[in-house]
Amino acid sequence: MNSCNEEEVPMRLHSAVEYLLHSHSDQLRSIILSPDPKLHYPLFVDYAELMDADPPLARLVFANPTDYLRFFDQAAILAHKRVLKDMVSHEKGVEKKFIHVRFNVCGSPLEFPETFPTIGRVRVKHRGILLTLKGTVIRSGAVKMYEGQRTYQCKKCKHMFPLYPELETRNSITLPSICPSQRSNPCEGTKFLCIENTTVCHDYQEIKLQESTQVLGVGVIPRLILVILQDDLVDIVKAGDDVIITGILTAKWSPDLKDVRCDLDPILIANHVRKTNEMKLEIDIPDDVAMKFKQFWLDFRDTPLKGRNTILQGICPQVFGLFTVKLAVALTLIGGVQHVDASGTKIRGESHLLLVGDPGTGKSQFLKFAAKLSNRSVITTGLGSTSAGLTVTAVKDGGNFISPLLEF
Repeated sequence: MNSCNEEEVPMRLHSAVEYLLHSHSDQLRSIILSPDPKLHYPLFVDYAELMDADPPLARLVFANPTDYLRFFDQAAILAHKRVLKDMVSHEKGVEKKFIHVRFNVCGSPLEFPETFPTIGRVRVKHRGILLTLKGTVIRSGAVKMYEGQRTYQCKKCKHMFPLYPELETRNSITLPSICPSQRSNPCEGTKFLCIENTTVCHDYQEIKLQESTQVLGVGVIPRLILVILQDDLVDIVKAGDDVIITGILTAKWSPDLKDVRCDLDPILIANHVRKTNEMKLEIDIPDDVAMKFKQFWLDFRDTPLKGRNTILQGICPQVFGLFTVKLAVALTLIGGVQHVDASGTKIRGESHLLLVGDPGTGKSQFLKFAAKLSNRSVITTGLGSTSAGLTVTAVKDGGNFISPLLEF
């Protein structure tokens, strides 16, 4: 932690360990009881709760996430060891090496526009802070492996220290100019030896995040940003998912080519990923609402068509009548049941809907209403799409075909 005060680090480490033990002991115990010691485990922390418990520590996480996110991972390991030590003998706990603290900023001041801008408004001032972006995943790359840590030893004083490859410089490691050991008599050694079998590798995936077209004005081009997912975050989203991602904004050098200008491309190194298109599926329907639904059909038991029409009145209520169109839209949204015959051929249960009508008859209103109800939806117009319309292409990445790329 180059930018951290050496006396401040142990104090903050102690504070972080005590906070995790006090507020997240259940998660730590659950991680300990997991059987596989080689996996990377997430430890979810609400940033709003951290602000209430330790405001100075929360401020450091926001202002210097590059150091303090790694610092919290170390605190999680220490806290997990203390919980493991205090467990009774009959509980079979396994010590873990990789625990990553994931900060959920929902309900915290980090949801303000200054730290929650749209992708098109990301600027240099957002670099180096804990930034939150919202958008739609349009490309999901292949899962790869990259080197995340390597341990070196000073040949002069035998001091061992870890070094972390920088994603910004294409995963290169820069050796220090002198020995980083903190001693009363500085070592000042300049030769270092890489220790064998100390390399730590991580899962790695790149996705592309695009601004939601529904919040843009007419003629505005949606902006993109590259997002890097690591370890337990890998492969949890796919193309078409609406997500809110919290991470560190940095830049990545483009490849060095002769007579070609080297550019810096903005990237977001993700710390926490929240899928918003799943929130509608996670709604817990209260018992009183379920009883009202049952009572509704009991009331229309003898006249089910009348009950159906009552429901259709709530489909796009701003358009009067057109019950046939509303029924078609409702059936398309509800979908059917997939059928698999004896030969294994699958017939999808979802139908396609072609809505044709004169201008001003409410076609766009039906589309907007359907987009609001659908968990995964993209609404576009002729002005907002390419001349070929809405297309899907398969893109090659490193010789492998990856998830489709939606093009507008």
